[in-house]
Amino acid sequence: MVNFKIKNLSFFYPGGAEKALDNINLSINQGEFVVVCGKSGSGKSTLLRLLKPELSPHGKIQGEIEFFGRKEISQRESAEKIGFILQNTEYQAVTHSVRSELSFGLENLGLDSKTIRLRIAEISAYFSLEKIIDKKISELSGGQKQLVCLASVLTMHPQVIIFDEPTSQLDPMAAESFLNTAYKLCKENAITVIITEHRLESVIPMADRVIIMEDGKIISDSEPREISSDLIKNNSFVASSMPVSMRLHSKLKANSTLPLTVSDGRKMISQLFSSPPETRELPLQEEDTTKEFAIETKDLWFAYDKSGYVLKQLNLKIKKGSFFALLGANAAGKTTALSLMSGLTESKAGQIKLFGKNIKKYKSSELYGGLVGVLPQKCESLFAGNTVREDLEKTLLNEKLSKSQRKEKIENFAEFFEIADLLERHPYDISGGELQRAALAMILLKEPKIIFLDEPTKAIDSIFKEKLAKKIKELCKSGTTVVMVSHDTEFCAEHCSECSMIFDGGCALQENKDKFFAKNYFYTTAANKIAREFFPSAVTERQVLELCLKNLGN
Repeated sequence: MVNFKIKNLSFFYPGGAEKALDNINLSINQGEFVVVCGKSGSGKSTLLRLLKPELSPHGKIQGEIEFFGRKEISQRESAEKIGFILQNTEYQAVTHSVRSELSFGLENLGLDSKTIRLRIAEISAYFSLEKIIDKKISELSGGQKQLVCLASVLTMHPQVIIFDEPTSQLDPMAAESFLNTAYKLCKENAITVIITEHRLESVIPMADRVIIMEDGKIISDSEPREISSDLIKNNSFVASSMPVSMRLHSKLKANSTLPLTVSDGRKMISQLFSSPPETRELPLQEEDTTKEFAIETKDLWFAYDKSGYVLKQLNLKIKKGSFFALLGANAAGKTTALSLMSGLTESKAGQIKLFGKNIKKYKSSELYGGLVGVLPQKCESLFAGNTVREDLEKTLLNEKLSKSQRKEKIENFAEFFEIADLLERHPYDISGGELQRAALAMILLKEPKIIFLDEPTKAIDSIFKEKLAKKIKELCKSGTTVVMVSHDTEFCAEHCSECSMIFDGGCALQENKDKFFAKNYFYTTAANKIAREFFPSAVTERQVLELCLKNLGN
């Protein structure tokens, strides 16, 4: 059975001269697990939203979409048959408790109380939700919220579930667990899964089909192992975003079948080296001898209420000019630590120093007038203007710049962050990735000495991540200190200088990024898992490739 049949579909946003979607032809069959990927702005989210009529963006449509063999679908049928999981669960939950969230859609369909009770009981047993069934949504971790959103959609017994970057705010363990759940639903219950993701390491091996988009067009639609080798080598997005095992296979010119998983990658390396490689370690890196600390926390304790401490005797020392990452599970206290160190939340016990001075001795105007900049996890909270330009202009309102200087600076930043053509758009009318880039531009415009970033790479494609990392490193080299909360282990391993693992409210490990990931067995990179038997200290694709080529004589 065909769930969706798309014929010659093009789409224009209001006022847009270029097509957001350009002549899309696509069929998606029942029970398929389909991954849609591409750069930010390639048309992924637009395509997915057009498959859910209630969420279709406003604009001009050419071509047609058939839903379950018909050109039109009622709102009730769409609500029942097509589930949609948003990137940010905060926007999807509509009630205050888990139980009411599970029953909300069923009540709106007019089902009787006996049927509603049975469906809630069944889905709660399936996802083991009994312990949280009467909890408030606000009390749940990110992973739990995402699971409740999925459960509430499944109570409707849908035929299709569409996921728009569902793991962007989940830690690696929670993300993998969530994706495994989606895969199980697809294969055991014949539910069609259509998912768009920027973190492709875990989801590509699950896919029946991978659809790659570029400039509103589909440039590839195939099984994962059949993705063109030319695309993997020459297309900048594909070359930088596919699973590490696939990228290594291409660069090492291995003769084995295209590896999709960590296990496949390990087998590929084993075939290259029948005996232990001669050079197993990378040259030692020079130790950072900087002794000036931009941030110090001592015996930091914090609780939001009487339910328990979020932070317990947190001790951190972050050097001036470092690119520092806070990692750990959802609800470990990372965002709270960031909020305290930036002064947005006042500490109750313990001490925080910025450049050796107690944070409580800084005036608010001094703290946020150029010393500290903060990108919150919900970056949309930064925007209050009618256009992106208006919000950027407000950021520079108190700066000693002429009108022409202010305009030039904004346009330079807009060009760098690839939002120049979005300056006159309303902030809430642009995509999640575009809004994230606009928020980053806003924070960096003021050129603060300490920059706090909460999940800066979410909704951002692999190509712009590299561009952002280069910019951050330039800032750090000039003396700016950047502290980042992140679940993006691959990005942290490649670009950060130091990492810290937050666990049980304290710092379980603070180390140079290479040593940090090499010491971890589970909370580490795919590259390290693939190659640690051969190259124990290699934690990035670049390092694994370097050691492989060196031992192969290339």
